Amino acid sequence: MSKARRALTLLLLLVPAGAQAADNLDCIDVGYSEAESASLFRFVGSYGLNDWKNDRRIAPEIEAAIVRRVKECANKHDWSYEATIQAISYKIGEILWSGLDQNTVLEPEQMTQLRDAYSNSDKARLIEIMRPAVDAIYTSGFVPYPSDEDTKYLNEHITGRAGLPITADVTAYVGAWLLTQGMMEIPKDRFSSL
Repeated sequence: MSKARRALTLLLLLVPAGAQAADNLDCIDVGYSEAESASLFRFVGSYGLNDWKNDRRIAPEIEAAIVRRVKECANKHDWSYEATIQAISYKIGEILWSGLDQNTVLEPEQMTQLRDAYSNSDKARLIEIMRPAVDAIYTSGFVPYPSDEDTKYLNEHITGRAGLPITADVTAYVGAWLLTQGMMEIPKDRFSSL
């Protein structure tokens, strides 16, 4: 074994298990000024399905606060450029999801059923369905519709299991809620692999 390889092996043994960039992702959840936190809180408190449908985005001052905080964390934890981009994407997804989750068109019992159906679903299959749409959001801005097979899966395993009616508003809401969930999970997974 070469000296360099032994040194790398020793270094890896000295690093606590799981000590990757993802272990520090929570760094981006704190460190905002009082004004920035208030803006985030107001945005989440007012963001709902109609905002999603109308393509309402996060206000520039909130985006600037997120980017500033992520850069601070990236410098502190020595994240790569790609990890930094994934952290920003994760935080944006988290904010949009939080707004949709709080300002739902569903009844409280229906939200509980939706969360249960999601938590008991095949996450790998859901990620497979959501990945093209999530990637499109950050590249082309055009969100492709899921295939008929994917739509059937979502209707059976999420909407159906949750006992939700398949109406235009419910379907749009569940789709937006799931997609913003994917906007958190996919960048988080990518972040943890960097």
